[in-house]
Amino acid sequence: MQKTAQTPHILRALGFTLKRELIRRKFGFTLIELLIVIAILGILAAAVLVAVNPAKRQRQARDAARKSDIGQMATALQAYYTTPGGGYFPAGSGCGVAVGGFTTLIGSGDLKQVPTGPTGDGYCYVTAGSATEASVYATLEDPTSGSGTRLFCWQSTSGKAKEVTQGSCTP
Repeated sequence: MQKTAQTPHILRALGFTLKRELIRRKFGFTLIELLIVIAILGILAAAVLVAVNPAKRQRQARDAARKSDIGQMATALQAYYTTPGGGYFPAGSGCGVAVGGFTTLIGSGDLKQVPTGPTGDGYCYVTAGSATEASVYATLEDPTSGSGTRLFCWQSTSGKAKEVTQGSCTP
């Protein structure tokens, strides 16, 4: 009998409580615990946002679209140069959609439409040497190298497109 009388005390010592105590105890989280969890989640969200940097990713995506558009225009210019142009690029220089050289490419069928660019800023076209040389360029938002204003430029003299500093994209 002694063992049964001591059993509740032993259970309490081991951390077990009586039914009456279980009923009185409240279950759930306190306000402080909830605030701490919310603060930790906020800190983690801020860290992820800084690491991902969505604004930079958007700039890089728009620059990738510009580079792709310039590649398409360069292909159209080279096609015009070899066939209908007879060794000459379309005449007319300037920036925007209605530049003479771009509209000539549409008329010849080498280009379906002039790209406006991801932000509507358009592209620039320059000819030199009586239209025997040409270049197409756009200003980059998030250049991969260098400082200052950087352009993505295709030049007919090299036949390649690359990043250059402003003012150095001449045909």
